Amino acid sequence: MKKFDGKGLALGAAALGILCLLACLPGPSAQGVLEGLKSCAFQVIPALFPFFVVTGLILESPLAEWLGLALCPVTRLGLGIRQRRAATVLLLCWLGGFAVAASAISRAFRQGVLDRRQAMLLLVGGVGSGPAFVVNTVGLLMLDSAPLGICLLGAMLAANACTALVFRLVLALFPGKASSAPVGASEPAAGEAAGLVGAIQSAVHSMLVVCGFVVFFRFLCEAAAQALSLDAAGFYALCAGLEVTSGCAAGAALSSCAAMACCAALSVQSLSVFLQVRALLCPELPLWPLAAARPLHLGLSLCFFRLFLHWLPGAADVISTLAPRVICRTRTAPDAALVLFAFCCLVLFRLERGSRRIRQGAGQRNRRD
Repeated sequence: MKKFDGKGLALGAAALGILCLLACLPGPSAQGVLEGLKSCAFQVIPALFPFFVVTGLILESPLAEWLGLALCPVTRLGLGIRQRRAATVLLLCWLGGFAVAASAISRAFRQGVLDRRQAMLLLVGGVGSGPAFVVNTVGLLMLDSAPLGICLLGAMLAANACTALVFRLVLALFPGKASSAPVGASEPAAGEAAGLVGAIQSAVHSMLVVCGFVVFFRFLCEAAAQALSLDAAGFYALCAGLEVTSGCAAGAALSSCAAMACCAALSVQSLSVFLQVRALLCPELPLWPLAAARPLHLGLSLCFFRLFLHWLPGAADVISTLAPRVICRTRTAPDAALVLFAFCCLVLFRLERGSRRIRQGAGQRNRRD
């Protein structure tokens, strides 16, 4: 007798429901797709594509040994990971956001820098929204407050670190869940380019994956909200569960608890984020640690956010009275400037190494002559 496939049946039912949305609500469906494409063109690609390229270059260069030294206490003392490159991986995760985190952790795991247990810990502690999105998009554009955006970012990072510490204790109690031998450093496959060319090729593939999920879930949010005729709270719950950007926008519209709603949406991260991480994460690494840690992360992030708000009394109210044109003056985020600086350092390093090889080759030819 053929075994009953419950997962396949659920996926088929979901696909049938989505097909019904397309047929019954073509207008909102098209609007959702257009909004997703607009988000990719004006937000996702400009923010993430340079991070994807720089991440690949940094992890293949000597910069990976010392760029994340400031986070060595977190990785070495907190998570028990002694490799210095692990601190750089965590720094890239916190700067680039969840998509860059999945790409960087997978690359470090395949290079042999991390074993399976260490990669799982960095997955729990590194996946989240990047500073550019949290501070600029959520803080400035959605909540009209730079201090609120900074408090949200601090709460997310503090909750990430604390959740990873707790997860380390859990893995110590159940060592079989993360048992594996270290992975040896892998060479590029045949036909796969290395260096800048390989980094750009990998970044293009990652961007296609991310944009595909963004467009699909933005369409799903628009069509489902139109079909269900939800109130503001229901619309927020739907969007926060499906797509993090829409969830934060819906949360910012809740006048009574806008900041806390955005904090919860950023902590939960949404189904779209989980599927993007799964698509960018190498198959050898499981996704269940990230899913299992989110309830704890949600509680910790809300507590940290309320704590940080007490340290900035009245700041949010003062900032929220500024004219909207002040928001338009903020163009480059500090993390983007840091990425640009690291990229320039990498280019100079490769140019210097190339010129050194040319000089060495010329010297060897002169000695032979």
